[in-house]
Amino acid sequence: MYKNQRGVTLIVVLLLLVAITIIGALAIRASTTQLRIATAGQAQQLMIQNSDAALFQVENPIEINKNMAMNGLFGYISREHDSGKELVFCYKAGDTRFFTFSKASLISWNGNNVKNEGLSELGFCRMQSDYFGTQRKTVMTQIAIKAADMTEAEAFAHLQTGTDPDSAKVDPAQLYTVVATTIFPDLGKSVPNVSINNCFKNQFNAIPESRAAALDAELTPKSTDAEKEQIRLAKLTVSQCLTDLGVPTHTQVARYALMQNFSKI
Repeated sequence: MYKNQRGVTLIVVLLLLVAITIIGALAIRASTTQLRIATAGQAQQLMIQNSDAALFQVENPIEINKNMAMNGLFGYISREHDSGKELVFCYKAGDTRFFTFSKASLISWNGNNVKNEGLSELGFCRMQSDYFGTQRKTVMTQIAIKAADMTEAEAFAHLQTGTDPDSAKVDPAQLYTVVATTIFPDLGKSVPNVSINNCFKNQFNAIPESRAAALDAELTPKSTDAEKEQIRLAKLTVSQCLTDLGVPTHTQVARYALMQNFSKI
């Protein structure tokens, strides 16, 4: 009888050890999940803050005269005949000036292909320490400015209240779209730096609906796989390209109207 009791005690102890092990593993997994959620939330907040900081610089009233000069971030792109072009630069923590024309790039259309040979290549963000938007080298933000597609503008939304565009002696309003795309590369899965660089360099930051529809219209039932892939890549934005790679990404889009004053819409 005594030997049987000793055997039962051993089984009970083993079952308790198994239960404790399972409970401990579940607790560790829950803690790890909560830590990942908290880390992802902090990273998302940091990306939002960096995008906000860049857009606040765009809205800086002290810099508006410089920005409207021929080599300014608004002045240059407003003088481009093709409203689909984008003036691109990287928001860097080490730069004393928010925008420098000599460190900007230009993206335009070459048929159904993206052309990135305008100006220089210095404007595109790249995975280098001096291209990050914070001193901690955690987040990186690329800014793109384009003259808005007026065919997609809401009727009269960009006009000054109480004015008649035909008879009022005011300059016609110019609309701009500004896209801030921020990444937190260390938080995602391991991605080659060259792949991230190519997303920043080879894709538009925003594509108007009219342009996307025109690209889709190029496809026919007889289109080859190569032609379909060409259209797909042409419609792929920087944000979509980075997301497909698994890079944590946050994108903010702001629209501005330059009238007799400068306002956000």
